[in-house]
Amino acid sequence: MSRASHLAILIALSFSLKISSPVYAIENAASLEQQCRLNWFRYDHDLPLNASLTPLDTTPTGVRYSLTYESVHDQRVTAILAMPLPSKFTAPYPAVLLLHGSGGNKDSSYIKASAELLNSVGYAALSIDSQYAGARKRPDRSNDIFLPNSYTERDAWVQTVIDLRRAVDYLQTRKDINSHRLGYLGFSQGAMVGSVFGGVEKRVGVFCLAVPGGALLQVIMHIDRYPVLKAQWPIKITPEVMKIVRNVTQITDPIHYIGGISPRPLLIITAKYDEIIPAESSAALIKAARNDPKLVVKQINSGHILNPEVIFTIRNWFQKELGAVKSLQG
Repeated sequence: MSRASHLAILIALSFSLKISSPVYAIENAASLEQQCRLNWFRYDHDLPLNASLTPLDTTPTGVRYSLTYESVHDQRVTAILAMPLPSKFTAPYPAVLLLHGSGGNKDSSYIKASAELLNSVGYAALSIDSQYAGARKRPDRSNDIFLPNSYTERDAWVQTVIDLRRAVDYLQTRKDINSHRLGYLGFSQGAMVGSVFGGVEKRVGVFCLAVPGGALLQVIMHIDRYPVLKAQWPIKITPEVMKIVRNVTQITDPIHYIGGISPRPLLIITAKYDEIIPAESSAALIKAARNDPKLVVKQINSGHILNPEVIFTIRNWFQKELGAVKSLQG
């Protein structure tokens, strides 16, 4: 439904409710539109998790478990829970949710490295496979769910956001997790999904979004300007395709949600030589995040694949905003 249609409905309601002026309807059109978006991410919180946890392996900084749990639409989410070594830190631990980028999974090298570094300072880390990624991969589906080229990608995007919310539900069941000290870390596509997740999920207190983008409709409209990104676009752009893009981005575009993270601390990391995410796309998302004193933007001197040392910046951010954990070994 178009914005004009929303306005027409609200104006009609204003008269039926004997509101003195249709100006009331016009002023509330934006809020109604946003409520319609938010409804896509609501779910039954009493839905059983039926979680299954089995030992996976041990790293130098923690103990890892293979985790699965139930989400909406009869989906079972595959995840890894990495816990700090109990000999070094005392529970309950702060925890950070992690989400990989396009083409990645819950155990991609940069996700595992981030989890290990978080474990080293007494944090738990829970990484999930997004819809159609990792153990949830399907041969007839793309895990590039940031590309708004079909309603199936829209549904996968919504599914992944709710899967993250269900991960929060799971963490809240654990006595060894401090559910009042939760963070989120997403890379690339995972950062864009995280922008939406943060806008709809209030139980997570601190966010770090690495190399994200927004204003997806504008990016697709000018896709010829971005040859690397265009190479990932699998469909010829026609008026029919653009209609789908407009409809999908009304629901998925991070710029509609990221402002809801405020006033919680938010670190956005951009790359000076990013060949995937256009600078205009990053700028649009930062603008939508609001001019909040708890918003920090750092530009890294790298391409889209960030320099490895950036994870120390990320670690320091969570320690600063979620608090340090005292080591048992001094």
